Amino acid sequence: MKTLYRCLSGLAVAALATTLGATTANAVAFTDTIQAPTGFFLPAGVDPFAAPYYREADQDWGWRHNPITTPFSTATLNISAFDVDSPFEIDTIYAYDNGVRTRIGNLTGLDDTYSFASFTLGATFFDDIANGLRVEVDIDAEDDGWVLTLVKSAVSVDGGALPPPTPGAVPEPGTWAMFLGGFGLMGAAIRRRKRQASTLQTTLA
Repeated sequence: MKTLYRCLSGLAVAALATTLGATTANAVAFTDTIQAPTGFFLPAGVDPFAAPYYREADQDWGWRHNPITTPFSTATLNISAFDVDSPFEIDTIYAYDNGVRTRIGNLTGLDDTYSFASFTLGATFFDDIANGLRVEVDIDAEDDGWVLTLVKSAVSVDGGALPPPTPGAVPEPGTWAMFLGGFGLMGAAIRRRKRQASTLQTTLA
């Protein structure tokens, strides 16, 4: 009986280790970025002080990220803005946690500067991220006359790299896949040519 118990315990531990290993192996660093032309995010080449992008207290708005369905264990929300005069200016960020509008913090930044403010998202947000995280900004929450321009919103999982905080194009995941696939094909072609050259040299010798 003890032998059977040990065997079953060993199998259970092995199964758990395999499951954890598979989860870790499947986890992929990834970043979903929302920017212009969505909402009032600043497009490239546009004056950050221009309307309708330079917004004040009565011009709050929100957006939704694309679903991230790959396995992940950590997540951050990163919002790039221009001309956030923290700590005096209070611009509050909310994300929806199972349908509940939840305050996650305030933007940080400097006068006339592009920069990211980062917010750690706990495990309760993971299902929302998997379905497309909803985010809202309360601009100048204390109605003190502050104005700012939002540039990008990036949900990063498992350490996915952030784009530059300035306006501009971010390659879509499919584009990255094409880049990587192209590099793979180039590598295969180079290896094939080397093999052919080696075979030709051997034949001539």
